[in-house]
Amino acid sequence: MNLNLLRKNTRISFPLVRVDDRLLHGQVIVGWGQSIGICPMLLVSDRVTKDTPLAQTLRQIVPEEQQGDVITLEEAAERWKRGDFKKTRAMLVLETPVDALRLIKLGFPMKSLTLGGLHYREDREEFLPYIFLSEWDFVTLEEIMKEGVRVFCQDLPATKPVPFKGLA
Repeated sequence: MNLNLLRKNTRISFPLVRVDDRLLHGQVIVGWGQSIGICPMLLVSDRVTKDTPLAQTLRQIVPEEQQGDVITLEEAAERWKRGDFKKTRAMLVLETPVDALRLIKLGFPMKSLTLGGLHYREDREEFLPYIFLSEWDFVTLEEIMKEGVRVFCQDLPATKPVPFKGLA
């Protein structure tokens, strides 16, 4: 674990909630997980949990010591209520901002949300080189901020977080 990195980046609070449309991949597993000691690393997606082969594959790519799993939004909210994330360095990876809002509505008291990778699609405009947002994404993120959640963009823990200011 890179303790110097942890001292420099005091904004990281756990559980860390990240939106990344590539789901679990090297940047998340190694760049975040291994560099700051993430455990457990959870992909939270109703869609992926229904796709058994994909869910199994994603569980297998996370190193055993990071305790990777694929769970539903409801299960993530229930685990929070049970206290499963206390005294952990958990990361919850979500596929979309809508999933983040749904998680909040299920009672997950999110303090901050990291936008880590929302990539180009025809209906999206570039916000940052690694963040492309649709009108719906902007509306959803505005709603999340109204819930008192700090939203920022950060591709890796060593890079400076960029505050998301929404449409204002």
